[in-house]
Amino acid sequence: MVYQGMDKKGLAYEALVIAAGLSLWLAAAAGLLLNHTLRDQLLLVALVPVAVVVGMFPLTFPIPSSLRLTAEKVNFSLSDALVLLVACWLGVLPAVFVAGVEGFTASRRAVRRLSSNVFSFCMMSLVAGASGSVLGVVLRHGFDESGAGPRQSFSAVAVALLAASIVHVVCNTVLFSTFFALREHAPVLKRWRESFLWAAPIFLPTSAVASLLYVALQYNALVTLVIGVPTLLALYFGHRQYRDSVRERINLIEKSSRERIEVMDKAHRQTIEALAVAINAKDEVTHEHVLRVQIYAAGVARILGCTDAEIEALRAGALLHDIGKIAVPDYILNKPGKLTAVEFDKMKLHTVAGAQILSRVEFPYPVVPVVRHHHERWDGKGYPDGLKGEDIPLTARILSVVDCFDAVREDRQYRKAMTRDEAIKYIMEGSGAFYDPRVVGVFITHLPEFEAEIQAHRDDPAPNYGIEPMEQLSEAALKVAPAAGLAEEGKADASGADNLRDEEEHALHQLSSALRASSSTEHALAAFVTELGALVPFDTCAVTRVAPESGESAVVYAAGRNAHLLEGRVVEAGEGVTGWVLANRQPFCNADPKLDLHPHLAERFAAYRTLSALPIASGGELYGALTVYSVSLAEYDANQQRLLQKAAAILATIFDSPAALTRTEIKLGAVPPPATETPLESKLTH
Repeated sequence: MVYQGMDKKGLAYEALVIAAGLSLWLAAAAGLLLNHTLRDQLLLVALVPVAVVVGMFPLTFPIPSSLRLTAEKVNFSLSDALVLLVACWLGVLPAVFVAGVEGFTASRRAVRRLSSNVFSFCMMSLVAGASGSVLGVVLRHGFDESGAGPRQSFSAVAVALLAASIVHVVCNTVLFSTFFALREHAPVLKRWRESFLWAAPIFLPTSAVASLLYVALQYNALVTLVIGVPTLLALYFGHRQYRDSVRERINLIEKSSRERIEVMDKAHRQTIEALAVAINAKDEVTHEHVLRVQIYAAGVARILGCTDAEIEALRAGALLHDIGKIAVPDYILNKPGKLTAVEFDKMKLHTVAGAQILSRVEFPYPVVPVVRHHHERWDGKGYPDGLKGEDIPLTARILSVVDCFDAVREDRQYRKAMTRDEAIKYIMEGSGAFYDPRVVGVFITHLPEFEAEIQAHRDDPAPNYGIEPMEQLSEAALKVAPAAGLAEEGKADASGADNLRDEEEHALHQLSSALRASSSTEHALAAFVTELGALVPFDTCAVTRVAPESGESAVVYAAGRNAHLLEGRVVEAGEGVTGWVLANRQPFCNADPKLDLHPHLAERFAAYRTLSALPIASGGELYGALTVYSVSLAEYDANQQRLLQKAAAILATIFDSPAALTRTEIKLGAVPPPATETPLESKLTH
């Protein structure tokens, strides 16, 4: 038999078989010398070369496993019939002696590996011992014949040889099936059934051959030659035809399996491309970046001895590692500045969400660990699981290095791209803290090779992995209006406050003055809402504040009808109209007020007809949102929306510095900055 690699269980099993088989063969050799006549010894000496010569024409069978051909092979020859004949003629021990010698020589012809040769030698000795013992038992107890000799009746010999042949095939298949089952961690019984089903038609006819040879030996060598040679040749060609038919059937099955695998591979590629489209719709990714990261990752993985499956997982991970950002709100992904602690916690969830998404797809390579752990740190301070050092999957450690290196060399909305030297320095500084030092060393050392490979792909049409510009609406689609009609769009007021009417300028001046005259935040908000009512009509007004420390938002002041229902209300980013304004920093006007509230509050606002919500922001900093609700108005017109925006800009000054308030008034042109007014208390500033 030919083996390809063994684990500890396989080695232990091999050692056990070798110990038992070698002991039995040595006992057989000793018994042959001590207990048999010179005539028997000479006959055996003549039969051993015959068995070896017959064994030189084996039929090699790949071992089927789960309807496939494996790399392991078993050699079958008609010498088994001669072994059974020796057991019938001379006894068990001579049969063991012949089987061991023939097993060793046959194995030696197939593979020059002493461990395999000795295993085959010992296994065949054990098989011969078992089958020979059964033959003797059947002759002695079934037919009252002696255990061995040339004068048993043909009927007794035929039955005994059939029984011995069955035991021979069972023991043979059990021994090598157990070995392969232990090595493959497969059920032994299942592995034996697979082996026995194809082996039985090969081994069982050997009893008939042995019976014919036994009869021929009753006469002389010529009769044995005339009967034996044609019989052996017929059986040999019959077995070869059977082997070829088995191979053909299994090849057809394997071809069908390959076709199914190709279909599955295509499905996986299409799944990857579909997920890539989803990523691109949420987070801008270029296929050039993906290709570079794949080349970097695959190169490092090969040098570090990763398997082909792990390399494929890295190729897929280079594209899919950020798929979990689908679950991250847009306002966090697109935020131009630093994230708050709460926002960063939500961003961290993309690793877990990505792993959950991809775990639903049965990828043929381990891509999920790459996606889940690509933000772990070597020092254990990463996320989501806080893994440290070697506990982090190697594929994830590789991707974190190469993806970061390529990412920092591209422009982002919150930073400029680094040069090659700056990126190398950045990665080196993170070695031992953020990154695996071994991975960093291999990557930096072989970076010129990877860059040369990338350069070689410059002129090749790079795969886009489904990443392509989003389809735009057609002209016909752009002309379609909603069933409820479109709201009027106000024209941009590029001139600031120059187009305001006198009464509007005066109202804005009063609003600004009321804020500067306030001594506390609550007083300022109350004054603001009072003056706002003179500028724009509303029935309820709510001011939502974003906490600088946590990023959480809540209504800090409400006035008007049902105001007590809104006081203290927590507003999640993206929740309702006010939450949308906080998330996107854009005004949202003339929506149904019920869309802004929880169902239990919406019932109390059933009479309200419209709302307008505007961000309270200054200098790129978001402080909150101003929301007004109206029962009487059907909608806020363009001029009212403009006044609300200017009012929200003035309101932002109570959360900013006093100096910012003065600058805002100058920009609005509402009033000249008074020099004698007392600024707001410091507790009102950001």
